[in-house]
Amino acid sequence: MRAPISAVPLATVLAASLVVSGCSMPWSDSPTDEFLAAVNSGNWEDAASATTDPATAQTWLEAMDDSTGDTTLHLDNADGTTTATWTVPAGDAVTSDGTLTTGDDDKVTWDPTIFSADLTDGAGLAYSDDRNYGLQILDRNNTVQLTWTPVTVVTADAGADLTALADAVRPAVPEFSAEDAAAQIAEAGGPVALLTLREEDADQVRDALTALSGVTIREDGKLLAESESSSAVDGGLTDYWTQTLDDTAGWTLAVTGADGTPGTVLGSQAPESLDAVHTTMDLGVQAAANRAVDSSELPASIVALSVSTGGVLAAAQNSAADAEGTPALTGLFPPGSTFKTVTTSAALARGTVGADDIVDCPASVEVDGRTIPNDDDFSLGQVPLHTAFAQSCNTTQALISSDLEPDDLKNTAAQYGLGVDFTAPGMTTVTGSVPVTDRGAARVESAIGQGEVVASPFGLALMEASIAKGSMAIPSLIQGETTQADQAPAAMDPAVLTALRSMMRETVESGTASALSDIADLGGKTGTAEVDGQPAHGWFVGVVGDVAFCTFIAGADSSSPAVEMSGNFLRDEAMTDLVAQ
Repeated sequence: MRAPISAVPLATVLAASLVVSGCSMPWSDSPTDEFLAAVNSGNWEDAASATTDPATAQTWLEAMDDSTGDTTLHLDNADGTTTATWTVPAGDAVTSDGTLTTGDDDKVTWDPTIFSADLTDGAGLAYSDDRNYGLQILDRNNTVQLTWTPVTVVTADAGADLTALADAVRPAVPEFSAEDAAAQIAEAGGPVALLTLREEDADQVRDALTALSGVTIREDGKLLAESESSSAVDGGLTDYWTQTLDDTAGWTLAVTGADGTPGTVLGSQAPESLDAVHTTMDLGVQAAANRAVDSSELPASIVALSVSTGGVLAAAQNSAADAEGTPALTGLFPPGSTFKTVTTSAALARGTVGADDIVDCPASVEVDGRTIPNDDDFSLGQVPLHTAFAQSCNTTQALISSDLEPDDLKNTAAQYGLGVDFTAPGMTTVTGSVPVTDRGAARVESAIGQGEVVASPFGLALMEASIAKGSMAIPSLIQGETTQADQAPAAMDPAVLTALRSMMRETVESGTASALSDIADLGGKTGTAEVDGQPAHGWFVGVVGDVAFCTFIAGADSSSPAVEMSGNFLRDEAMTDLVAQ
């Protein structure tokens, strides 16, 4: 509870100082006045000392303070009849009437009925926020995505036998690590909530847990998804849900019995009624993406967006990626050859080359002392630009980038949403960053998705959606909410987009992604990105039907695993059904 602070005019303070300095003060506050002043300033110790039973009074007042949270109290007294005004956090005021009497030495006779006639027989007072915990989050097909679920929270302190704890929870959590738990407790310097168990899991281990010293369990609730439809956006959706409940919460201020049971309600406000929150997601697609990423032991992500709406259909990460936060949405990595869609678009838009123009694809080129090779030093000789694109010729991209202006790559990427910041309710995302480069090695590195160019899986999925849509797609997660963008770039020339889509289709039909040629109407681009001597990252981005997507595997050492993972995702029944619609 916070007591209100009243400002005292400076003139009043000065006048009082003058009187005190001239002679001794001819009056003193009564214990009643002292009690009222202390209560109204939230000074429970001084308030209690003005009563006939300071110890009991202070205990009750402090307990009341704890149980009413940020509610403020103001107490008035008129000839022994008191009025307590309780102002709850929402700003609403509740009053209760009580009685104040004095005893020995004119001290206030301690009795909680000072604050309300209902506070008898050891009663206390409690404030509660009343939230609509039944608010569900549904996907676009009205399938439950997140719902309030009973859970059991397991907490351990430094004295707990963590090996015994690991043994106890093994039937429900076989991967629990006593070493990791010990590190968490040591870092916190005290008890740590180590596990949150669903009801069915808790039932398996509850008896074993209650027998352990230093381990406590408590029943609680949490917004949860079914395991097969869990997503990288769940944290942001939970924050959105919590804020919605905060904004629409009601409240209750009630007397409680000595055993804590609720009694007379002094005041209340019901929470606002709420309709279910609908997201743009498709849990069938999310489950398909989860199954695909779980096939890899390396950190892997798949993000899928609707081309027509920009809505997120799925945002999947495996457990290895989860350890890094939300890389599917916010991780920044060199995009490798997937960025050739931007470089090629910029060159086509600049008019320095056409899709059917014959270009060189040597095994390597040298620019400003920097040698740019093709993978395994392959050479195509002279071929049409669309063929060089489909075969992912680095040297061709290096050559065509030399005729661009310094900001062409940055501006073209922005037309596809890459490098644009979006504020979308329910999720936090980062798309990427593209530098302005002069002609030379830095330009060439950017042209093939290396150097200072970085992108997130979300950003590249958005790029694909924008290419398919014909203008920058506006991403969203929650239906009815508006996404704000920090840029509004002009749409790309339709002729450029037509040529680029044809090149992406050729990449799948006969180029570097030909392993996916059985998937009708799929267009895409592979990417392999070198990372400071470490195993290269692998990418595949594409569009099929109304679905734009990005598959990313950190440290895969080539694009082939990402192509294979994309195939698993796209051939999943949930995806084939969606694409066929």
